[in-house]
Amino acid sequence: MAFVSNEPLPPPPWSSERASPPRRQLSREAIVDAAMEIVDEEGLDGLSMRRLAERLGTGPASLYAHVSGRPELLQLLLEKAAADVVIPDPEPDRWQEQVREVAHSLRDALRAHRDLAGAAMANIPTGEHAMLFADRLLAILLAGGVSPRHAAMVIDLLPQLVVTDVYEGSLFARRLEQEPDYFERIAGYWTALPPSRFPHLTSLTDEIMGEGGEAEGEARFALALELFVTGLATLAARG
Repeated sequence: MAFVSNEPLPPPPWSSERASPPRRQLSREAIVDAAMEIVDEEGLDGLSMRRLAERLGTGPASLYAHVSGRPELLQLLLEKAAADVVIPDPEPDRWQEQVREVAHSLRDALRAHRDLAGAAMANIPTGEHAMLFADRLLAILLAGGVSPRHAAMVIDLLPQLVVTDVYEGSLFARRLEQEPDYFERIAGYWTALPPSRFPHLTSLTDEIMGEGGEAEGEARFALALELFVTGLATLAARG
């Protein structure tokens, strides 16, 4: 007598079961996780409710029971990224260094997700982690002697500095995929300009372009942040 196994058979090649991706149990968390996967792989342009539904193995209509649409989904993605930002307890004697640490932590959290920073432009996040970010940054600033008025502006201006840096970096990265010699061509054009009309631009082209790559981006962000923090410290010292 032949042995009969109860092990299930795989679906045959003609079965519709093979064509359908495995379904995830729908929840807001699962939707946000899947949306972040798409952003990480394809960027913001690749994220749509239809594309997200395909990733989850469901129809777009079923997503609206959990999120109202793409605008809310972008808020939830920013909130997920904000959860990775580390903000220390205030130390008045090193408040300037803490502001730098917060800026770098926010930058790291956004850079981990391609061009997600673009969703933060002209958009005030209202999630719990985003609100904690603002509140704890205020605590650091006030402990360091920054005036309430200036501290209130900084919780908007510092993220602007970070978001602009990260988003532009993501756009340049995308451009360089299509035009890897873009910066070389720009540098060549500048050095070919008539020095009699553009003496400083032509003589400092190498300095303006820098070393290129990630190291140049880090150096530029560090300079921008240093100007921001030292200027803020000067205002705080004036009382």
